[in-house]
Amino acid sequence: MTETILKKIILTNIPNYYVTDENCENLYYKALANGIPRVLIGPSSMRSAEEFAARGVKTGVSIAYPSGTVCPELKAQEIRDCEAESKIADMYFVTAAVGYFMSGHEENLAQEARLCKEASGKPVYLIIEAAEMPDEYLEKLCRTAKKEEIKGILLSTAFMPYDIKRPGIEDIRRVKKYVKDELEIIAAGVFESEEDVVNAIEAGADAVMVNESCKIVKA
Repeated sequence: MTETILKKIILTNIPNYYVTDENCENLYYKALANGIPRVLIGPSSMRSAEEFAARGVKTGVSIAYPSGTVCPELKAQEIRDCEAESKIADMYFVTAAVGYFMSGHEENLAQEARLCKEASGKPVYLIIEAAEMPDEYLEKLCRTAKKEEIKGILLSTAFMPYDIKRPGIEDIRRVKKYVKDELEIIAAGVFESEEDVVNAIEAGADAVMVNESCKIVKA
């Protein structure tokens, strides 16, 4: 895989059900070995990640993963707890309460974005399930994210075994249509080859989230 493509990958060890300290260390070693600039971890791995803080890999931490149904205040408190525990996080990925948003509670998303940004003082990304959202709601969500100065949108939790549609190339294009170049788009789903990653980027993704077990990442 070319260096240009590797720079657009975010390597993650979630949604593994059980992540050990060794799993976390291996995630960073794989990122370093492949020239991958960012990783996404869960809050329980933050202490294990601290030894890699000065090695050039930026760390994203997931919040309210994978369901996102908790209220905005609790998500903000989770971020404050993470910040008190460790300073390893460079950014936070917050699972958005999309179902609540689509049921008419649009202000809840704005409050969620606002409180999480205030709690961290760091870039905040929203995790959604883009393939499950009709255009009307997807456009509204993107508009709210831009207004609240969210950094970007991760298009899926990639959490199994939920029986939901995974975002594909068309969903990347849909989101791109609404965010233009104002938000970072991070594709998530099943990537089995370099071609899959390239196709996602050509469709408008700025980055692609890949699980550490994926064969396209060298051990």
